[in-house]
Amino acid sequence: MTIHILAVVVLGLMCGSELNVAVFAHPMLNRQPLEVHIRMRASLAELFGRVMPFWMGGSTLLNLLVLLPSEHLSESAFRFAAVTFGIQVFAVVFSLVGPVPINNRIAKWTMESLPEDWRAQEHRWDQYHWLRTCGLIVGFAILVLSVGGRE
Repeated sequence: MTIHILAVVVLGLMCGSELNVAVFAHPMLNRQPLEVHIRMRASLAELFGRVMPFWMGGSTLLNLLVLLPSEHLSESAFRFAAVTFGIQVFAVVFSLVGPVPINNRIAKWTMESLPEDWRAQEHRWDQYHWLRTCGLIVGFAILVLSVGGRE
């Protein structure tokens, strides 16, 4: 039960962090003067580029540990946890293909090195981030259901 609760807490905190970036942080940054916007966006991209691989990977691993061994789970709890694990694996793969390459470029931006299409890159990252965040929130809700379905 401890691993199950830990998986819920870690994924829930990650969902909250991701939602904060999508709903509050980036919209607030978009209202700042360009120099502040670029410096902060690059700093956040660098920070989260270092932290999120461990957070997302660790959360996915915790969910896998919920599934193994499975005899402590009812059939419905196992299915819910398995669906969440699938969503998390998809989110990791999606991140590596979509937002991570953009994030790595953003982390290196300065006012002097700002590419011409910087707004399009930010917009694409934000769209990918919203998609990933919504998926993770759905996964979180399903994981919470799996706690209620334990034997």
